[in-house]
Amino acid sequence: MSRRICPRVNFYWIFSVLFLVKVVDVGAYSCHEVKTAFQVRQIGPLKWVPETPGTDVELLVCKHQGPSCCTRKMEESYQVAVRRETLQNVRSYSFELKYLISGHATAFQVSFSSG
Repeated sequence: MSRRICPRVNFYWIFSVLFLVKVVDVGAYSCHEVKTAFQVRQIGPLKWVPETPGTDVELLVCKHQGPSCCTRKMEESYQVAVRRETLQNVRSYSFELKYLISGHATAFQVSFSSG
């Protein structure tokens, strides 16, 4: 098994795409880029992404002044995705660590028994 360097888990990577559109004139912009990122990451149903930036007063994470391509449903879906990806990374790295420890324990037992 190859040893990988554990990349830093950035819990905010998925929220960064939600701030792509900060607008003055809502009619001049669309949420196409956000919708594409939402679809590529398979975060949730595309119907949750608005066509144009709006103001959702229920936002907890994507709060900022002005219209946003973020909705409360999107925030919830992104939070679930972050938890899922983080848990998957922890399991993966734990498996690698368990494999390495097991290998070292076996090597120690062999060397201790033969000596």
